[in-house]
Amino acid sequence: MDQKVRDVMERQLAQMVRLVDDLMDVNRISRGKLELRRERLPPAAAVEQAVEVCRPLLQQHGHRLRVDLPDLPALRWGDPVRLAQIFGNLLTNACKCTPAAGEIALSAALAGPQVRVSIKDNGAGIPADQLEHIFEMFTQAGKTLERAQGGLGIGLMLVRQLVQMHGGTVLARSDGLGKGSEFTVLLPLGGPPQAPVRRASACAFVGKGDCTRKALQLAARH
Repeated sequence: MDQKVRDVMERQLAQMVRLVDDLMDVNRISRGKLELRRERLPPAAAVEQAVEVCRPLLQQHGHRLRVDLPDLPALRWGDPVRLAQIFGNLLTNACKCTPAAGEIALSAALAGPQVRVSIKDNGAGIPADQLEHIFEMFTQAGKTLERAQGGLGIGLMLVRQLVQMHGGTVLARSDGLGKGSEFTVLLPLGGPPQAPVRRASACAFVGKGDCTRKALQLAARH
């Protein structure tokens, strides 16, 4: 088999694995079955891990990534794996919605009692009427954008749920189509209050097509 064909197949397989993993995580959260590890950690550690995981995708698309990670106070607690997943999903989203050889900027800073991590791209942008729905499953900022290149919008939905489990907030901003977008995660330095895990709305699991239904059924069995 030609090496180029093999590489394409491996990338597609990896994308399918990530899709199923995200579906399973969304399902676990909806049933209150996903628990966070509680560790004191610097925000930069999770961000750097996400960058390393996404580096092959950045190189594949020829994107230039600018990173500004100052020395920030450690979060009182957080799950290092899930925080890396949050930033990795946002970086993956930026890679896929930005034309080849695009610009992506990742920065972190203090914002009062919170840490702010922002990922900004110069890609497809988001229509104003889609901004409030961008974190919902099956929303991809319009069919013509193919924002997730065949994805289901699960990555952004999972980002919001994991951020909320950390007591934080995630925001999306865009000046419109063709003007890029910026996703900002705000995490409290003191950690989230003791509260039950937020559950996903049941309406989020309305699938589109046989493949989606099968994937959701698979996730429901775990």
